[in-house]
Amino acid sequence: MPDPRLSDLKRWLDPPKGGLWHGGPSVFGATRGVHAAQAAWRPAPGRHSIWELVLHLAYWKYAVRNRILQGPRGRFPRKPADWPAQPEIVEDGAWKADVALLKSEHTALLGVVEEFDAGRLDDVWGGAEHWTFMDLLSGVVLHDTYHVGQIQLIKRLYRDHG
Repeated sequence: MPDPRLSDLKRWLDPPKGGLWHGGPSVFGATRGVHAAQAAWRPAPGRHSIWELVLHLAYWKYAVRNRILQGPRGRFPRKPADWPAQPEIVEDGAWKADVALLKSEHTALLGVVEEFDAGRLDDVWGGAEHWTFMDLLSGVVLHDTYHVGQIQLIKRLYRDHG
């Protein structure tokens, strides 16, 4: 019998058209309609922008995929890796390219999860002392959910800031 946890992880990473029970947007639903100036806006000095959150999410999808594959990591196309900087020049083309990077990394991660052997979910992954592949995969789902909430809040703050 297949492990239902893997099916759940796939559904949470790539929600069905009607969405999940909580009604919140997916990572892509949260960025839909956001323009470059809005994406680059910071709610306060030293706080992250939507743009930085999108790049951070893209990086962690890349990192989780590489940890699952346990192969050479290559390089993430933006720097610094974990919290890539948004461009100094704010333009819609650059914003759309970074949203496309997120979509590309998301699609690549989904492909790896689709091929993942559910029998390995409880195995400890290569670079960890005690974290399993289940921890890694559920963690990326929770990470998305956390940062989507931040994006939604920043969108509302942007709208209300004047």
